[in-house]
Amino acid sequence: MWKHSIFKRNGGIYINNEKLKKIEAETAKIKAKISDYTARLRELERQKTETMNAGIIALVRDMDILPDELSAFIQAFKKQTGDGAAVMPDTPTLPPAEDEPLKNDKEDSE
Repeated sequence: MWKHSIFKRNGGIYINNEKLKKIEAETAKIKAKISDYTARLRELERQKTETMNAGIIALVRDMDILPDELSAFIQAFKKQTGDGAAVMPDTPTLPPAEDEPLKNDKEDSE
């Protein structure tokens, strides 16, 4: 049955129970895993942001424009869209992936 004993030590009451010890050990183990996963998640999010930023920087550098011109472009874009979240209608779209079939405009209208 229950293997436990109650005893006093340092002014407190303690229960010595094997089941309780197992639960506490499992709890500590899970807390450690959560801490590890949280740290890993933060690191992956940092890497994602860093990679995205590097891509943006490379894109801007490839445009071969001056910082003032880039700033003016961003301001004009924000002014046109309101908050910069919407895509400009004149923005060219990327071609479909190689495995994605091309859409025929005539098929869509039929």
